[in-house]
Amino acid sequence: MFLSRSQRLPRSNQFYLKLNRLLFDDATKILSSDTVASIPSDKNFVDYVWKDHKQFENKTAFTCGVSGRSLTYGQAYAAIDRLSANLPAEFGLQSEDNIALLLPNIPEYAIAFFAAASTGIVSSLINPLYTSSELWKLLAHSKAKVIITIPPLLDTVKEAMAELPGGGLPVILVGGDGSQKDTVDFKTLVAKSTRAVRRLDKASPQANIALPFSSGTTGVPKGVVISHYNLVAQAETMLHAIPDYKTEPRSTVAVIPFFHIYGLSMFMGFSLRRRMQVVSLPKFDPSTFLHALKTYKPSHLFLVPPLVEHMSRSPQITPDVMENLKFVSTGAAPITGQIVEEFLQKSEHIQPFFMNGYGLTETAGGIIVTSETVKYGEYGMPVGKLCANCEAKIVNETGEALPIGEAGELWLRSPTVMKGYLENEEATKEIITDDGWLRTGDQARFDSSENVYIVDRLKDIIKVKGFQVSPTEIEDVLIKMPGLADVAVIGVPVEDGEGPKAFVVRTAGSKITVEDVHAFLATKVAKFKKLSGGVQFVDLIPRSAAGKILKKDLE
Repeated sequence: MFLSRSQRLPRSNQFYLKLNRLLFDDATKILSSDTVASIPSDKNFVDYVWKDHKQFENKTAFTCGVSGRSLTYGQAYAAIDRLSANLPAEFGLQSEDNIALLLPNIPEYAIAFFAAASTGIVSSLINPLYTSSELWKLLAHSKAKVIITIPPLLDTVKEAMAELPGGGLPVILVGGDGSQKDTVDFKTLVAKSTRAVRRLDKASPQANIALPFSSGTTGVPKGVVISHYNLVAQAETMLHAIPDYKTEPRSTVAVIPFFHIYGLSMFMGFSLRRRMQVVSLPKFDPSTFLHALKTYKPSHLFLVPPLVEHMSRSPQITPDVMENLKFVSTGAAPITGQIVEEFLQKSEHIQPFFMNGYGLTETAGGIIVTSETVKYGEYGMPVGKLCANCEAKIVNETGEALPIGEAGELWLRSPTVMKGYLENEEATKEIITDDGWLRTGDQARFDSSENVYIVDRLKDIIKVKGFQVSPTEIEDVLIKMPGLADVAVIGVPVEDGEGPKAFVVRTAGSKITVEDVHAFLATKVAKFKKLSGGVQFVDLIPRSAAGKILKKDLE
C-alpha cells in the first residue's frame, strides 16, 4: 500500500486562488486546474529567480559535487552580472542572438545561462554526449554565434565547426589551462572589469530565453522556442505544486542534465527560487552519486525512473543516507508501481513526498503532477492532476473531445506552452492549434477523480532513460550503411526501460552482421541512441500504400 501525504504547508509571497467549481466541464469536455496562479508578467526570468538574492547572499547556491568548489548566492549573482556585460561586449552579441551551451552539469552552466538570458541572448541547450555530426546540425540550425564548452569536448566542437558554412565560432572554454589555442577563458571573461562596458538593455518578459531540442511528435530534433514568461510560469506552478518545507538545510543533487528541460526548469527555476543549494554532478556515476548523497544529505531529489530504481535497489544507498529527504519527483519517462513501492519501503522511516509527473519540452517542463504521494488509481499509475492555470482535454481522431474515462490524444493549454519551433512554421501549426491547444501525441484518459493517465504513445519517440530518441533520426543514419537496403526502428522494452530496436533488410548478396550494424551506428550517434533493443534482420519492412512504415506490424 502506497504512503500518502496530502498536507500542504503555507506559501509566502505567492497568490493562488482555489476555484470552488466543477473542474471537468461536461459541455466542453475540458478539464481545468483547480488553481489559478498569479504569474508575474513584469519580470524576466533572471529577475524573477534572483529577486531579493541579497537576503541570501551568504547561502551556498552551487556546489560541484565532484570537486567540492562552491559559489554563494552573492558570488553567483556577481559573476552573472559581470558576464552579462562582458559576453556581448567581447563578441559583439545583441539581444535575440544565440549562443550554444555544450556543458555537463557544473556551476558555470548556470552562470552562463543567466548571464546570457539577462540581456535577451538565447541559449541553445545541447547534449554534451552528441557526436560532431549531431552537433554541427544543431549549431547550424540555431545560428549560434558563440559556443561555451569544456576541454574534453573541444575536439568534438572543432570537428563540428569544420562542417559549418562560413567557418567556425568563437569558443569559450570552462576549466582550461591556457594551452588551448583559439579559445577564450571563461574565468577570465567573468572576472574582467565591466567599468567601461556598454551594457545591453535587460530582456523583456516576453523575450526568448532558451532553445532546447525536441523531436516533437515526429521527426528529427527541432529547436523549441521557450520564453522568459514560459519559465516564470513553469516555476510558479512548481512552487505551488511542491510543499514548501521551511526546515534547513534545503539542498538537491542535480544529476538530471541541465540541458534537459526537466533539469533546466527544476534546478535553474524551482530550486534556486526556493534558495536551495544545487549540488551538480557532471554525469551519473554510482560512486559520485553516493558520495553526494552522503555528503550533502539532500532534502529534494529530482529523478528519472532508472535513478529511482538505483536508489531503491543499491545496497550502498542505505536509509540513513536519505535521512534529510523530504521530497522526490520522477518524470521524463514512465515509472512502474513496483519501483515506487520499493523506494517508499526503503524510505518509510522518513515518508518523503513522492511525486510522479508528466511534461514535455514543448511545455517548458512538468505540467501534470500528483498532488500527494503517488499511488495506484482507477487505470493504473496516474501522472497526476493539472498544474495551476492549465487546461486539458482528450480528443479522438476526428477532433471531438471525449468524456471522462475514454482514451484519446491528450491536448494541453497553459502559459508554459512554447512559442513554437524555431523557423518551422509548418511543424508549429501541426502541434499547436489556432486557439492555443498543444497536441501532445500521447494517448491519455481522465478518471472520476480527475487524475490524468498516460495510456500509450501515439507518437513514435522512444524515451531512453529520460532522453528523447527519434526513430527517424536513427533510420536516416542506418539507411546510409553499405549493404543495407531498408530499415525501421521502434522502441521496445529493455532491462532499464525502453530502447531502440532496428529491423533491417540486407541488399542482395550482403553479408553484414548484427555487430556491423552496431559498429556503424556507434560512430554516428550518442551512446544513449545505440540499439539497446537489438538488431533483427528481416526480408521486408511492412509499409502502407503511401510508403509509411507500419510499425505496429513489427515485433
